[in-house]
Amino acid sequence: MSSLRRRCAAAALALLVVLPTHAYESPLPDLGDTSSEGLSASDERQIGASVMRELRRSGMLLDDPELTAYVNQLGGRLVDASEDARASFTFLPLRDPSVNAFAVPGGVIAVHSGLIVMAQHESELASVLAHEIAHVTQHHIARMIESQRVTPWMTLAALGLAILAAHAGHGDMAAAAAAAGPAMAIQRQLDFTYGFEQEADRIGMQTLTRAGFDPSAMPVFFDRLQKHNRLVENNAPEFLRTHPVTYKRIADAQARLKDMPYRQVPDSQDFLFMREKARVLQGDQRTMLDFYAKTLSEGRFANRAAHLYGYALAQLRNRDFAGAQKSLDGARTAYGRAHPALEYLQGQLLLAQGRPVEAAAQLKQAAQRFPGSRALVYGEIDARLAAGQLNDALALTHDAQELYPSDAELYQREAKAYQGLGNAQRQHAAQAEYYVRLLEYTAAIEQLQIAQRQPGDDFYLLSRIEARLRELQQDDESQRRKAGKPSSLDSSQALPAQPQPPVEVGAPTNARSTSRYRSGSGGMPWR
Repeated sequence: MSSLRRRCAAAALALLVVLPTHAYESPLPDLGDTSSEGLSASDERQIGASVMRELRRSGMLLDDPELTAYVNQLGGRLVDASEDARASFTFLPLRDPSVNAFAVPGGVIAVHSGLIVMAQHESELASVLAHEIAHVTQHHIARMIESQRVTPWMTLAALGLAILAAHAGHGDMAAAAAAAGPAMAIQRQLDFTYGFEQEADRIGMQTLTRAGFDPSAMPVFFDRLQKHNRLVENNAPEFLRTHPVTYKRIADAQARLKDMPYRQVPDSQDFLFMREKARVLQGDQRTMLDFYAKTLSEGRFANRAAHLYGYALAQLRNRDFAGAQKSLDGARTAYGRAHPALEYLQGQLLLAQGRPVEAAAQLKQAAQRFPGSRALVYGEIDARLAAGQLNDALALTHDAQELYPSDAELYQREAKAYQGLGNAQRQHAAQAEYYVRLLEYTAAIEQLQIAQRQPGDDFYLLSRIEARLRELQQDDESQRRKAGKPSSLDSSQALPAQPQPPVEVGAPTNARSTSRYRSGSGGMPWR
């Protein structure tokens, strides 16, 4: 059993003591009123942070800048249309061929790649995200916990991992958890889940309509999910499913359409391209090559440009560079104009061929044409790092950090640039900011401590490193005290004292550095 599965199993068993089988039967519903005694807003954020950390550690995250940007753009459009959305949301694509999505307190919504692939239209995918957003805005988990009369802090340490046990494809653990509670408790919790599902359907459909999508996509997709679950899960009891889709839910959704005008909403090209990318990234290389070759030869595709794009991706993964270029050129011709997904793939193809200078020039031009594409910015930075253009890569990274100060990947790239330039202090300081954005505070503190030990005579840089270290240690201690955890510091270990600046002749003794300092997730300029 892997370390992740051991952690998930232990957490799941711990959670069963508190919430018998509840977390395994619902798609992680939402929390009702923020004044609920079950979970506070701070509790919700901690649960969401815990889940994001474990998802990253598990390797389940589909770490692709384009797919991540797409699901967040789509989710953001729906959040904007939701009347009850007051918290910030994060949408995470997972590499998992199962058709599923789940919501977590704190506005975290995970989307399985299988869901993206199975959606025949963008409105269908949007309908599931709208449903999950409703789970969060209605605070269903807080209401679940309140109904159990459970102290919320009893659940915080285990809830994130228990969620993973139910949703990470570990069916044996999920089944064991479901079987652990008495039958009466299972039935009572199942009834409670149905009520939340119906509420999320109703509010989600309203959000879907306000966001400009086709509301009829919800019952259509539910019906297809019902058939899919029946085939895939072999009629397993509904309480073992994360999203119990019933004929009553489908009928209810169809009934809500009676007073709504028919609306045909075309799919965006972003959806069509990203659906193929999700298909390729979740599939086996050889299987994907055969799939695209066969469907293209038989003409079985909905959008030729997107299908050729998927084929080019599959060929690139198989290092068939000539084939990938031919398919990509065909996708460009079929689409008839430029698109950031096509430009990014062209840059990745040039990089894979060992042509970083050409890739950097091509991606720079594309980024100027599509300034909203962060993937193109990543691509140009990576190309310049590969070409040895380290100062140019660093300048690009710093410019992007001004626009996206919470973007962890930019700080990872900054660390790589400083490593290439031989500046170990700034390298480890930037790596610390990367870990801060991944909510891995122990690793961030370790990186800053390493940075302290590196040679260098820049007093003000060292001052900023030590100030940041002090800030993170204080935050970490505060969180540990709140959670009732032991201190991470020995009784003899003190937080680092802030160094006093060198006093120049004629200068006031209270002189301060004039360099910029952005506290919190905004980070620090290691320049």
